[in-house]
Amino acid sequence: MKPRCVFVGAVEFSARCLAVLLDSPLEVAGILCPRNAGNNSDYRDLADVATRHRKQVRYFERIADERDYLAAARCDLLFVLGLSQIVPRDILKLPKVGSIGSHPALLPANRGRHPIIWAIANGLSESGLTFFWLDESVDGGDIWKQRPFTISPEDDAGSVYERVCDLGAAMLQEGVPELARGIYTRTPQDHSRANSWRKRTAADGLIDWRMSSRRIHDLVRALARPYGGALCRFRGADIRIWKTRIAQDAPRQDNIEPGQVLEARPGLFRVKTGDAALDILEHEFPETPSKGEYIL
Repeated sequence: MKPRCVFVGAVEFSARCLAVLLDSPLEVAGILCPRNAGNNSDYRDLADVATRHRKQVRYFERIADERDYLAAARCDLLFVLGLSQIVPRDILKLPKVGSIGSHPALLPANRGRHPIIWAIANGLSESGLTFFWLDESVDGGDIWKQRPFTISPEDDAGSVYERVCDLGAAMLQEGVPELARGIYTRTPQDHSRANSWRKRTAADGLIDWRMSSRRIHDLVRALARPYGGALCRFRGADIRIWKTRIAQDAPRQDNIEPGQVLEARPGLFRVKTGDAALDILEHEFPETPSKGEYIL
């Protein structure tokens, strides 16, 4: 008899992982997707993936309210891949074997919120993807599978997110047959090596032109699609910036205040930063700022 599993998720990563499970030796006995997550920029309804395999999606508002459904499912495994809600202890105890979650970082390092965004914004050159056994802690359960990946200076949130999706699907394709055979690998985390990233706020997406060109460029990369974009203010309005380039040829001009437009031409303009200058390549300015104007 195939081991039974229930899947919970709500983002593109979820959809990619669900597709693998539906073609795996496991029996997917239920698929749950939050109903009101559409305000998330990377929200993904799982219905199309489920329909291709003649499965139905059960929508919910709070995973905590789904205890009776999950108990009736009598699953061996619960996969929670791409859900922002905390799964209560009583639900985690329902699967006979356990519950598996994921975190796009090399646990125990970089636990917490928004790991892809923080990794790029902090200029990291490496991160990873960890599948782990869920417990009452935040990202502290035993590791099931883990694999690193590089982050290049040309990467942004979109390319890293796609890499995480590809890696997640590949890791499940390799690892799920083990679960089907009753092999449940668990490697305890070294909690002494752990750190946690905090929840990102709206203020974290505001560009401070007094920062270095590298720090601003990394912030823009981190908030590129599928996320909400880095923000600045111009003529009293919030403006999103999606892509920048460090101006390697910009001379140091300490007598010019950061935020001043140094050069402007159709499709591109250059802004003074704390140490040099940044070329703004993709943005939502209704018209190109003029040379000498200030961006806040």
